[in-house]
Amino acid sequence: MNAKQTNIFHQKIELIKVDSVIGSGYESKVAELALLDKIAYRAARKNMQVNSAIILSLNDEFSGFFTYEVNHDAKEFCLLQSAMYPEKKDKEIYSMMIEKIIEQNTFGYPMVMTVSRKHDLEKPSVFHALGFKTYLTKSDFEYMVYGKLEDIRLKLLSHTAMTNLWNSTKGEWLKIKKEWNKKIEEAGERHGVLNPKFASREGCWQGSSGFANVVLSKQKVENDSIITDNKKTLNGNASVLDPAACEIILRLAMPKNGFKVYNPFGGGVQMGFVTGGCGYEYLATEIRQNQCDANNKICSDFYRTRWIQADSSKYKPKDKYDLVFSCPPYYRVEKYIDYDGLPPQGEINMLDSYEKFRDTLFEGYKNAIEAMNDNTFFVVMTGDSRDKNGGYYGCEAEHELFFKEQGLLIYNRIVYLESEFTRRAQAKKTLHHRKFPKCEQKIYFFYKGDPKKIKELYPNIGRL
Repeated sequence: MNAKQTNIFHQKIELIKVDSVIGSGYESKVAELALLDKIAYRAARKNMQVNSAIILSLNDEFSGFFTYEVNHDAKEFCLLQSAMYPEKKDKEIYSMMIEKIIEQNTFGYPMVMTVSRKHDLEKPSVFHALGFKTYLTKSDFEYMVYGKLEDIRLKLLSHTAMTNLWNSTKGEWLKIKKEWNKKIEEAGERHGVLNPKFASREGCWQGSSGFANVVLSKQKVENDSIITDNKKTLNGNASVLDPAACEIILRLAMPKNGFKVYNPFGGGVQMGFVTGGCGYEYLATEIRQNQCDANNKICSDFYRTRWIQADSSKYKPKDKYDLVFSCPPYYRVEKYIDYDGLPPQGEINMLDSYEKFRDTLFEGYKNAIEAMNDNTFFVVMTGDSRDKNGGYYGCEAEHELFFKEQGLLIYNRIVYLESEFTRRAQAKKTLHHRKFPKCEQKIYFFYKGDPKKIKELYPNIGRL
C-alpha cells in the first residue's frame, strides 16, 4: 500500500447524499467552492442547485461535491459539476465520489458526463478507470457514458449536428458514415448486389465528364501526349445520399410513437437501409425498376423495408406515415436509366422543361403530404442547378414557397457541407465566368401540425 492510500485510510471520509443542494444546508459552501474552482462555477447557480449531490466531508470538514441529475423523461443519469478544495484534491477520493454516484443509479439508465482533458481530477483517465467509455471527442472535452453506447445514440447524433450547419467532413460525422457504409457493403455482398452504395447508378453524376473523373482519372503518356483514361469512374460520378445525415434526420424527426417512413422519390438505398437498420418500416416509390430491385435485395433482411416501382406524382399511399423524407433529383444534373439503358417513362429529370420537372415533383410531394399523420415532419434534402444561361432555376426557394402554400411550417433550414476538394478543381474553370461551385445542399424540415406539441411528442434528447 502506497503512502497516499495509507493517508486515505487515516482520514475520516464521509460521502453524504443529498436529494437537492438547496435545502441541504450546503448551499453556500457548494457555491463558494464552485466559484473558486472556476470550471464548476455553474454549481453556484440556484437553478443548478436544485440537483442532487454527493457532499464530501474529510475529517468533519466540507471538502468537495459532485452534483448529478436523474432525467426520467430522457431515461438518463447525468453527472454534472464536481470540485474539491485544492489542498485536499486526491484522485482516489474523487473516484470514491463517482462510485457513490454510480450506486444511486438504480434505474439502469445510461450515465453521461462531459469531461475536460485539462482538469486535474475531472479527466478522462479517472472515468475510464471506473468503466466509463468515450463516445465523442470535441476540442478539449470528451463526452462519456457509463452503460451501452447504443443507449445514447440520439445524444451522439445531436452533438454531431447541433446547429443548422452540418459539416460532413468532420471526424465524428465521417465515423458514423463509415459505420453505415460498411453495413451497406456487407449487405450487398450477402445478397449479390455489386457496389451497393451506387447500385444501378454507375457513372451518372454529370456523365463521364463528372468532377470525380477529372480529379481521379488515370493519365499516361503516349507519343509525347498525355492520355486520360476516362474509364476510371470509381462510380464516384454518382451522387450518393449520406447515411449519417439519414440517421440524424430519422432519429430527430421521428415521433416517440412513430414507426413508418415514406419516401416519394426513393432513389438510392441509404435512407431505406438506415430506417430498416434502426427498426422502422420504410416504403419508397421509385420510377426505375432496376433501382427498386437492387435496393430491395440489399434491404431484404429488414422488416418491411421496400421500394415499389411507381410514378410518385400519381401514386397515393394507402397508409399514414410518421415521417416523410425525400432527396429528389436536381433538374438535368444526373441521368437515370433502367435495365434497357434508357430513362423510364415518367422520369422527371428527363422532362423537357424545368417548370414541368418542378410541377411533377410537387405533385409527388402533395400525395405524400396527404399521407402524413398530424404533427409530423416532411424532410427534403435538395439543391439547385443552373439553366442554359448559367442562372439558377431557384428550386430551393420554390420548395419553401410550395410547402408554405400547403400549410406546413418551414421549421428548419439546414446547410449540408460537402468536401471542397473537387469543387476547387471545378472553380479553376468556372470562376472565369464568375460562377462559384456549390459545395453545399439544403435540408429542409417542414412541419405539419402544432409545433407546441413537438417537445411532448418527440423523444427527449436529454442534457447536451
